[in-house]
Amino acid sequence: MTFREKLIKATKELEQAGIYCPENDAKILMEYVTKMSSTELILNALDQFPSQFEEQYDSLIEKRKGNYPLQYITNEAPFMDYIFTARENVLIPRFDTEILVIEALKKAREKGNALKVLDMCCGSGCIGISYYLERKKEGVEDAVSLVDISEYAIALSNENKNKLNADVKIIKSDLYSEISDEKYDLILSNPPYIRTADIEDLMAEVKDHEPHLALDGTENGLYFYKRIIEGLKEHLNDNGSIIFEIGCDQYEAVKGLLVEAAFKDIEVVKDLAGLDRVVKADK
Repeated sequence: MTFREKLIKATKELEQAGIYCPENDAKILMEYVTKMSSTELILNALDQFPSQFEEQYDSLIEKRKGNYPLQYITNEAPFMDYIFTARENVLIPRFDTEILVIEALKKAREKGNALKVLDMCCGSGCIGISYYLERKKEGVEDAVSLVDISEYAIALSNENKNKLNADVKIIKSDLYSEISDEKYDLILSNPPYIRTADIEDLMAEVKDHEPHLALDGTENGLYFYKRIIEGLKEHLNDNGSIIFEIGCDQYEAVKGLLVEAAFKDIEVVKDLAGLDRVVKADK
């Protein structure tokens, strides 16, 4: 069987299993197993698929057919033009979350000088680390801290910090518990915001494999927004800003919490699908 025939067969199997973008996943797994680039696969399309890779490739296709996340198989997730390491027990970085980082960079440019920044509920570290690296490219080295309650998230954030050479501070903390005396100019957060009852309606690869600790925003999805906003009085500097990722139907509720806490210039930013994705506000 040639490379092309093997890829076509794997694509059909994934498609029949209901996997979204089956050809993409089949190709990425072939690249992963053979250590060949996309260009090399094209150039070798009519060559025989090496027998030494058959068993591993077939086994990973079977794993993917069972809705096991591609990023957990390859241990890689692209985010903001960086490649983050992805592992079980930590939320996989997603394209939509890049909007939060983009808005944070815009806000930071408005503020000017080097800032003190907090990434709360950091997971893999993709938000805080990408933000730090992008600011450094612009010639500004912000003091960036990342916090999470999960030991898995802290370990993975440290791994990504070292991999991407980001000089950020990573702290195991239940929100503000271990940073009691610190104040920040900019706080960023993609907290758990899925309503508990809605978790069962998520895609199988999310609800069955990604950590519910990073998904479950309790009964109404607002638990962590409330806790974070309650602490902003003590932990956000005057003229500081908060930027949240939100669920597509949560803007009014989160806006209400921010209004109640006397925040101003509250704005919502939509994603490419036209859905509410990010809320930003100034103290």
